[in-house]
Amino acid sequence: MIKSRSKFFLHARVVRTESEDEAFNDAQAGYPIERRLNRVERAVAAYHGQIELRFDDGMQVVFDSADGAVLCACEMQNRCAALPQVLSQKFALRIGIHRGFIRQRSNDVADNAPEITSQLAQADDAVLVSLDVVNALGKDLRQFIRPLEETVAGASVFLIGWREMPSGAHGGDLLRQTPPQSARPLLRLYFNLKTLEVSEYNPVVTIGRDPSSDVALADTHASRHHCRIERTAKGILLTDASVNGTLVVNEDKQELLIKNSSVALKSSGMIFLGRPFKGERRGGIRYEVL
Repeated sequence: MIKSRSKFFLHARVVRTESEDEAFNDAQAGYPIERRLNRVERAVAAYHGQIELRFDDGMQVVFDSADGAVLCACEMQNRCAALPQVLSQKFALRIGIHRGFIRQRSNDVADNAPEITSQLAQADDAVLVSLDVVNALGKDLRQFIRPLEETVAGASVFLIGWREMPSGAHGGDLLRQTPPQSARPLLRLYFNLKTLEVSEYNPVVTIGRDPSSDVALADTHASRHHCRIERTAKGILLTDASVNGTLVVNEDKQELLIKNSSVALKSSGMIFLGRPFKGERRGGIRYEVL
């Protein structure tokens, strides 16, 4: 249940700062964009954000509080800054945050918060926020804010000094506390715009071409009842029941083909149904064990 209609939207995007005309092979470079997105996702999980939309080079996330959104954005920048650049290539993380509203009733009018956050996310390795976000921040975080001259959608823009902010400062540790075990999801699945949880309240998720599956795919490589993921005493298990098998690719790009057997899912990675991993996230199911 949504406790408040007011939410804080965060738009994070990884960009290559060189000219788009320059030749660049993501696979040969070691998937630098995906590595940064993995770190962004971990920061979202740490600060209990909700990923609303994913795209090839970034994502849109929703938070209940301005402090949570800003602290998470700072951690995203710190985590990505720790990654080495790739030869002559340089990658930057752009983040924008704005206050918006979640539709709760059919007659609610959707606002333009996602578009504004996208417009705010235009500066390399920076966190830019709107005046609405500044007004909702706790007083301790406001000391790291600097006003800018430009405006977005007619509103003032502010820069967050994430490099000056101490790790876990001013409520960060509190915001990152792990929720009670009884309420904590043990695994999240992300496919297209859909997010599913495997928890004590939803212990089994089914995947396949059957329309009744929790994750239904129109993929000729997938079987009608391809596989299932469930919470057991041994952890989170993926069990394959397909013709072509299920490929699990962990965060280190190690591949494991499962066919008519089970495997425990750990950390995070991608799941591909009945086809090989080609170095792309497209067509795969992202998983994250919490």
